Amino acid sequence: MKKGTLKIIQMQYLSSLAGKLSLSVSLLFVVLFSLTVESAEARCDKTLTVHLDLHAPSAYLDSNGQVAGMDAMLAQRILTQAGCKVEWHLIAMTGERILRSLQQGKFDVMIRASKTVQRQEYAYFSEPYRDEIVGLFSRKQLELPPTISMVDALGQQIRLIGPVSGWYGDKFEVLRSELKKKGDYTAYPDAKRATELLFIEPSRGNLLLVDADIFYLHLGKERHNQVKLVGNNLHISPASLMFSKSSLEKSDLIAINQAILLLQETGELKAIENSYRPQSLQKLLKVNTPHL
Repeated sequence: MKKGTLKIIQMQYLSSLAGKLSLSVSLLFVVLFSLTVESAEARCDKTLTVHLDLHAPSAYLDSNGQVAGMDAMLAQRILTQAGCKVEWHLIAMTGERILRSLQQGKFDVMIRASKTVQRQEYAYFSEPYRDEIVGLFSRKQLELPPTISMVDALGQQIRLIGPVSGWYGDKFEVLRSELKKKGDYTAYPDAKRATELLFIEPSRGNLLLVDADIFYLHLGKERHNQVKLVGNNLHISPASLMFSKSSLEKSDLIAINQAILLLQETGELKAIENSYRPQSLQKLLKVNTPHL
């Protein structure tokens, strides 16, 4: 084959290849653009029923009988921003029954949810909309070592007041089981009772593991200075909205996640959160968790 002929063939091949690459890039651009437009236009057009476990400050009924509370108002703001309509489900339930009812479609949404592999079999999870803060507290008058931990409590036979149920990680499940075996674990059903157990005489424990926001509410302002966070023992758990898969489409979830990101960027979610959090707790959390 002559050199001139070879050059012509090479040029034709390169031209054809360039054309194919250009077409591929164009198609890729069209696909990405379509996905972006679809995502940008995602709107939730459903009425979603949200279950509320009525425990202030997370969710409660105000003096006029209207729903209020940190997580209730956060959920309402996020869902309405996404285009959803909101209804409330206020029947008192145990944690297990709440999950079972969500699976059965008795309501659509659960607040303050932790994402687990098992739950993802039947539920969708939003992006975290806030951090749930659980702290290890003691009364200042007990003068416990400032660096003491729950593991130290197990080794030194220091009694721990802790939740009767709830997921705080694998390590805590093992620790709770060991403390129960030794008789050094006092279980509480809610934060109000937890506060009572810490302050009654004789106290039912020297350390208390509890949701910080709910604990400070039941402490009352006059007792804020009587307790201390032990060391920097904070369990920070991302809180998400949990949706029954039978109630939601992927486009709805996209719209809800977009709403969360937008409201986080504008600071609106943080403003709602802090409106239900006393200044003394805000200062405590800022010192021990600067990113909050």
